[in-house]
Amino acid sequence: MKNMREALGRVSKVKATMLKAHLDWAEKQFGDLSRLSPHVDAECADLLRGTLSTAWVSFSSLIQIDRAIAAVAGGPPEKTFRELGRYSARTNLGGVYKGFIRAEPHRFFAQMSVLHKQFQDFGQSRYEGGDASAGRIILEGYKEYSPVYCASAAGYFEEALRMMHAPGPIVVEETSCQCGGDPQCVFKMTW
Repeated sequence: MKNMREALGRVSKVKATMLKAHLDWAEKQFGDLSRLSPHVDAECADLLRGTLSTAWVSFSSLIQIDRAIAAVAGGPPEKTFRELGRYSARTNLGGVYKGFIRAEPHRFFAQMSVLHKQFQDFGQSRYEGGDASAGRIILEGYKEYSPVYCASAAGYFEEALRMMHAPGPIVVEETSCQCGGDPQCVFKMTW
């Protein structure tokens, strides 16, 4: 994630269910979310004390809290960000959105644009199917972006494929990224 750009503001929002999944993972790892407090500003410290799942939170707050989680976890931050994405998929796709998970990856990812709008109010997601066991997710039109989110997204896509019992090996690779100056983020997936 070296030499990657980032554009953060206070306009773009994500659903609090995403944040709650990340905080749940952190609480299971650390036992106490107060360990994150020294790494965040006052607004994010309030979010650590709780928010409704139906609420919207700033994208920049999600990124700041994810960085705090990675700092407390130690080790390579990208590994933590990917695990947060995996855990978010298990939590969110295993709950209210479990109807989206079927053993049909192409169908799931094609319908993912609906989920995209449920979890964030910015950018678009589209899917291009490849052969029977490959496809690409294209995220575009993002006014705000971060390499933290890209790593988390890769983990989310990996876990979604696992939940669909894709035969594997499952590989999700970001081949193009706005954070690196590309016009869109492209995730190549094989299974």
